[in-house]
Amino acid sequence: MLDYLSDIIIILVLVGIVVFVVINRRNRMFKLWQDVSRHEVAFHRNLFDTARAFAHHAETLDIFQDLEIMQEFTDGDKDERKSLGLEERQALFKALQTLYVSLDEENVKPHAELREKFEALQTLRLRYNSKVLYYNRFIMMFPMRLFARRMGFEEKEYFG
Repeated sequence: MLDYLSDIIIILVLVGIVVFVVINRRNRMFKLWQDVSRHEVAFHRNLFDTARAFAHHAETLDIFQDLEIMQEFTDGDKDERKSLGLEERQALFKALQTLYVSLDEENVKPHAELREKFEALQTLRLRYNSKVLYYNRFIMMFPMRLFARRMGFEEKEYFG
């Protein structure tokens, strides 16, 4: 009788440990997803702020007229910007990157402000991509891969 009782206790303890680990991993996955989402929102908000800053200084940037994509995104209202897909946001970022590279090295005040804004955007992009890397690795490991798919968690895409 005691042999069976000790076996049952061992099995219950093992089941308890497994349940604890699974719940802990699930909570970690939710936290990572929230962290990635928070960084994604901050990055995209800064992306549009930077685009507006570049558009505001259009007269000092000779090549601005050549990049129609900047005008297209900065003229739209807030709801239109929210509906932009990843490809459109990537194109906007590439346009900003092209403008950033073309800025004079002279320390003209508007250009210095634009460089600062773009460098802050780059920092946010790198943070977002590092969070996405960690999240994607976490949900692809066993056993999280099984739970993530069932709960609707998919891999996030890197930006830029």
